Amino acid sequence: MEKVDILIIGAGVIGLAIAAELSKKYNGIVVLERHHGFGQETSSRNSEVIHAGIYYPKDTLKAKMCVEGRTLLYEICQKNKIPFKKIGKLIVASEKDEIPALEELFQRGKNNGVDDLQLIDTDELRKMEPNVAGVAALCSPSTGIIDSHRLMQYFLDTAQSNGVTVAYGSEVIDIKKCVNGYDVAVKNNNEILSLSTKIVINSAGLDSDRIAEMAGIDIERFNYKFHYCKGQYFRVNGSKSHLIKRLIYPAPKPKSAGLGVHATLDLSGSLRLGPDEKYLNNRTKDYSVDDSQRNNFYLVANRLLPFIHKDDLYSDTAGIRPKLQGEGEDFRDFIIREEGNKGLTGFINLIGIESPGLTSAPAIAKLVNKLFENQEILKA
Repeated sequence: MEKVDILIIGAGVIGLAIAAELSKKYNGIVVLERHHGFGQETSSRNSEVIHAGIYYPKDTLKAKMCVEGRTLLYEICQKNKIPFKKIGKLIVASEKDEIPALEELFQRGKNNGVDDLQLIDTDELRKMEPNVAGVAALCSPSTGIIDSHRLMQYFLDTAQSNGVTVAYGSEVIDIKKCVNGYDVAVKNNNEILSLSTKIVINSAGLDSDRIAEMAGIDIERFNYKFHYCKGQYFRVNGSKSHLIKRLIYPAPKPKSAGLGVHATLDLSGSLRLGPDEKYLNNRTKDYSVDDSQRNNFYLVANRLLPFIHKDDLYSDTAGIRPKLQGEGEDFRDFIIREEGNKGLTGFINLIGIESPGLTSAPAIAKLVNKLFENQEILKA
């Protein structure tokens, strides 16, 4: 049985950020990833937006990690030449009855420490984005876009240069608590391997609830069980991409599973719409895009972007969000927790890390590092 000190399950952006951060101080770190490459699921199937920290209730992990992570992310990008653009975002009210939602977001953002927000009227909106229709907007200058693949590559390179081992094609199939930590069974091709580790960091994304269950946590009792929520994207005809300069979002709806179908520019200047939201009845990781939804995307987008026509849209990609909140339920926060009070000392869970997970990644990594402080596990 191979012995390691720290086992990280999952090589998405969160797992890789944690590996990069912990490897500055600790040795004996192994990252297991069941796919044959990093960031194959949620980390590479999103809008690639650096969020400001507007949407989340004050003092929640989502709010704190997003605001801190955004600052860290811009610093990392500038220092390490990771492609990004701070292009800004407008959250647009298409009707007057949506203005109170913008005012609420403005106050929430200020409460979270986002100090550059501006409420603008129709005239100012037209000056900033003449091709966007709306009666008012909330402007977030510090929102941006990033090359998420290059970011993950940076975290990976940093971790490996500090001695971290990354094993792809390695699926965790069993976890048992033992006297000195955990015995972990790993399926690699047709071979079953055993690892002994002092620390387990569960950063398994869409399957992190199942990993927690594997370790002996009752995920129903502790509300760790996921509700998969699929989001599809449609690409917009390239000839229309230059008609907006910023990200364009709709005013939010109460208890929505996401931020609404929005228009995002990528670093190449290409424009796409999405994601929509559809709760799935099972855990099938279906990334197909239903082209019959093109008309629905057109109708939603056309309210704010009247220059878009149905024939401008073509199916792009889809992602799945590991949501803790069920359909129509209230806000649920990230779960980032060392599970010693459940009899699992040294087992750190990261559950429900969806948006703004990409933005929050470096801040989450620092938080996990803090969970190691004052622990004697690695000194035993």
